Amino acid sequence: MFSLSPRLWILLLALGQVGQAENLPPPPSLGPDLSAHTVVVFNRADPDSQSLANTYAKARSIPPDRILGLDCPITEEITRAEFETKIRQPLDEIFVARGWLKRSETILPNPILGLPDNLPVQQAQENPIWIMVLMRGIPLKIAEDTTVLPPDALMVQLRPNAAAVDSELALLPLRGLPTYGLVSNPYFADKRIRPFTQFFANYLIMVCRLDAPTPEIVRRMIQDAVDTEKTELTGRAFFDIRTIEKKDDPYRMGDDWIEQASVLFQARGFDIEIDRKPEVASKWIPWDQIAFYAGWYTWNCEGPFELPTTRFRKGAIAYHIHSFSADTVRSETKNWVGPLLAHGVTATMGAVYEPYLRFTPDISLFVSGLLSGLTFAESAYQSQIALSWMVTFVGDPLYRPFPRNFYENLDAAQTAKSANLPWLRLRKARLLANSGSIAETRTAINLLLEDFPKNKIIMEGCGDIYRDLNERKDAAQLYEEELDLLGEKEGTDRLRLLMKLAEVFRRDDKTKAALEIYEKIAQEFPDANRGTGMGDRALSFASGEGISDLPPALLAYKNAVEEAQLAAAVAKAAAQPPVQIKPEATAADQAAVLKAAGSRPSTQDSTTLPAPPQAPKPTTNSPTPP
Repeated sequence: MFSLSPRLWILLLALGQVGQAENLPPPPSLGPDLSAHTVVVFNRADPDSQSLANTYAKARSIPPDRILGLDCPITEEITRAEFETKIRQPLDEIFVARGWLKRSETILPNPILGLPDNLPVQQAQENPIWIMVLMRGIPLKIAEDTTVLPPDALMVQLRPNAAAVDSELALLPLRGLPTYGLVSNPYFADKRIRPFTQFFANYLIMVCRLDAPTPEIVRRMIQDAVDTEKTELTGRAFFDIRTIEKKDDPYRMGDDWIEQASVLFQARGFDIEIDRKPEVASKWIPWDQIAFYAGWYTWNCEGPFELPTTRFRKGAIAYHIHSFSADTVRSETKNWVGPLLAHGVTATMGAVYEPYLRFTPDISLFVSGLLSGLTFAESAYQSQIALSWMVTFVGDPLYRPFPRNFYENLDAAQTAKSANLPWLRLRKARLLANSGSIAETRTAINLLLEDFPKNKIIMEGCGDIYRDLNERKDAAQLYEEELDLLGEKEGTDRLRLLMKLAEVFRRDDKTKAALEIYEKIAQEFPDANRGTGMGDRALSFASGEGISDLPPALLAYKNAVEEAQLAAAVAKAAAQPPVQIKPEATAADQAAVLKAAGSRPSTQDSTTLPAPPQAPKPTTNSPTPP
């Protein structure tokens, strides 16, 4: 799946559609209260749907007359005819009857990506409904209708009329659009991040869904979003890239998006970690207290999320790029959206059918919006270049994970004596470290250790800051002190600290101490020693240091590796290529797609609110944007 052609790259670059928002400070005001512009839609045929709608409306102070019931199928997939007669038309009639939609004739310039023609449509001139929330029970996706015949001039990859229900309903303010293809999104943040305004509401409605494998998970998602906004989203940010080194590889765009998102989080004082192995992050990697995750690329939820020891923070946001990540959202085991929500995530997104990489959310733009203080809906829709397509956004659209200026959030947490205070104080210390003020950083760390004695989050976080500043002695001391505090049940924390301590000793040329830690990992965590690559790292380290007399656990690991290599060589000759479960887009498909993505409507937004600050360049070798 997913690719880009050089021809379309030229188009995108010429139109300024590739890259980040401008390096400007965040807007001083986030605009009107979006809850006053929100409707909630439920399915009368689903026994839980109305109750969930009422729960959400109460949590967000949405009046009863903004809760709308439909009679539609309860299946996730419906036909185009069912969508039109059971969902779109009934909603259109309600909106018109209540005076919410008042349309007039107009011409849209080149709205269909891949076609050069302007299109006469009826467009809203007044629309007070900016956000629509689809509750669990409303169908998810519209199956392909083979009777719809797109024009021959439209490339094959852009002809489908299958779509996410959410993405089709987003265009409710417009009437007269064709069923096939993609419609350009005028709210896409090609130049700057900005709040949603009436200007955009006359083109589209930001449609998100509160859906999950169970009604109980939906209720938890609603409450977690509200609770998180009392301070802000806290924890660690993890990123899983594929390390595509070839600059003209069409799939490298996904790596660049994720890498740029990691830099934005790092610049805002978050503790980040990037897995750079080509395969998905190891099942045994000790990720924990996850506030944000972005990665790719496997069919079903894999890696550390398979283990119950991997914990998400309240309010966590996670996204995994895959062609069918949202093929269903109501399974705890299939694809990615449902399992992530079942593991504790509050908001996510995914594709219901093959979308092609360029027409999935740009995760770096999404993060830019979130960190600017915008809602989940605003951030999501600014990251999505096309509508009437395959992507669904799952979570409370009004959720603001960063609802105020960071220092205001910190003050609020201190006043309320919030449990999030250690995380926020650590973030403040990292911001000092990012600014290069080592003396002030050390003072802040000392104060943290005094204010939160024997606090494991503080000790590890301060150790991480010292490690990143190359103050390795101080880092090692804090890691060792925390290891002494950990109990037997805190295996994930212990593994993570041992891995960090081994690397600190290795970088500090403490050969004996490093080897002892590697041996402890091999003894206590044999599966993780193999799965995370720590065993191989230990053997490479020992070889580089000229150590041939390995301790018992590492020697056993070395022998097992050699036996496995021999067995693999024997089995390779008999191996058969894996069967493709479903057809996915080929590189050739991807290469064809981009020649349409640069054709977008010429709209002028009078709103000129600025974008979030651009993060500094990472210290690691990040990919160069195409």
